[in-house]
Amino acid sequence: MKSWLVRQTFCGIATAAIFVAVSSPSFAGLFKVTITNNAPTGGAALAPVWVGFHDGTFDTYDGGSPASSSLESLAEDGNVSGISADFAAQQSNGVQGTLATLPPPPIQPGQSVTQSFLLSAGGNNSFFSYASMVLPSNDFFVANRNPQAHDISALFGTSGSITFDIGLPGTVNDAGTEVEDYNTSAANGLFGLPGGQGGPNIGANQSDVITNVIGPNPLGALNFPGNLDLSAFDFNNAALYPNGIATVTISAVPEPTSLGLFGFGLVSAGVYFRRRSQAS
Repeated sequence: MKSWLVRQTFCGIATAAIFVAVSSPSFAGLFKVTITNNAPTGGAALAPVWVGFHDGTFDTYDGGSPASSSLESLAEDGNVSGISADFAAQQSNGVQGTLATLPPPPIQPGQSVTQSFLLSAGGNNSFFSYASMVLPSNDFFVANRNPQAHDISALFGTSGSITFDIGLPGTVNDAGTEVEDYNTSAANGLFGLPGGQGGPNIGANQSDVITNVIGPNPLGALNFPGNLDLSAFDFNNAALYPNGIATVTISAVPEPTSLGLFGFGLVSAGVYFRRRSQAS
């Protein structure tokens, strides 16, 4: 009877440790966000990507409506300060940050950036949003229109992470805040293209609304001079961009206490069964 009780106790500890380490559905803890540019060589890049964890009410944009001044700055200049300030004002318990390469030129094809975020218990930060300017362009951007599109509760499935693609064909947006012209296309020099703006908010306002960029050759409207090959920038080509412009992966980083309990359970169970084997 005693042997049976001891065996059940150790097995219970090991099982509980595994359950706590893998299955605990708490939104408090450390979460790692990784963004990888999927574009072909010489293709589209992303300006620094703003991300935020929130309560499901933070709205980055509404299709068919005029862009806010904050979104205009992001879409035209890659400037995230406006959307960051909006988020801080609306989400008192929200957690946000900006993912960028070092030094901070755009996230180019094949590059990945990673940042960790600490979410506190009771912060109500179970939803994830993102926004970034697409380059080269003068006012194209990617962002999630639905503030509840990405619920990190899915992290507590079998994989411990969630992955989704952004900038899929037909989902890149035109902010409608600037007349299409290569001379106001930011960061042209990074792509070997002429022109480019010398300061923020350069170019005439288009006085339009946010729409999806549809059809082939999405940069054709920018009227790049000469015979420049823009084919690698055709992010609406599913053959070139089958996984969109980039992939986002959000992973839960196991807590040290959970890992310790998990290890203790395994070691304890191992010691018991080793002693039992020796006694036999």
